[in-house]
Amino acid sequence: MKKDTIDTYIMLSDTGSVLNRLIKFYTKIPYNHVSVALDEELNEMYSFGRKFPRNPLIGGFVREYIDKGTYARFKNTTCLICKMEVTKEQYDKLIKNIEHFKKRKRRYYYNIFGIFTVMLHIPVKIPYGYVCTHFVSHVYERSGVKLFDKRSSLVSTVDFYYLNRMKLHKVYEGKLSDFCNEKEYQQLMVV
Repeated sequence: MKKDTIDTYIMLSDTGSVLNRLIKFYTKIPYNHVSVALDEELNEMYSFGRKFPRNPLIGGFVREYIDKGTYARFKNTTCLICKMEVTKEQYDKLIKNIEHFKKRKRRYYYNIFGIFTVMLHIPVKIPYGYVCTHFVSHVYERSGVKLFDKRSSLVSTVDFYYLNRMKLHKVYEGKLSDFCNEKEYQQLMVV
């Protein structure tokens, strides 16, 4: 990492849930959910997804935890974690944009129709309605980081999966539980 930049993280994941399998069947890529994390340990990670691990029908803006909630319920979750360098100014804006969603989280909901409009390449912006890809693309764009040359409402997991490797640097790929175990081991070695 250069001194004038800060690392942010984008995690693509596949829990193996029914909805994830349906999306995966369509996209033909190994991952179908995307999250943004503000730290290397993924302690500050956000997305649009399930509010309750056992209920896929109630979704919205969520803080995600790699060791509890939905990811704890789906123990065989696989993931691709990538690092993206941003400037200090962009990082501060990213935090501010995420804080906006945190303060108003009851207003926002998971836009299930957004999955279909992305598939059909129809740019539909529904107030307060997001899917995970739209949210991550949106908060980066509002922070001065343009990831894609299209509207955030048209961004899919395929776009994130094939994002220019000049922008993203792979940190880890495999089972999320193994990433958790690796981080715990590294923390023990530091102490």
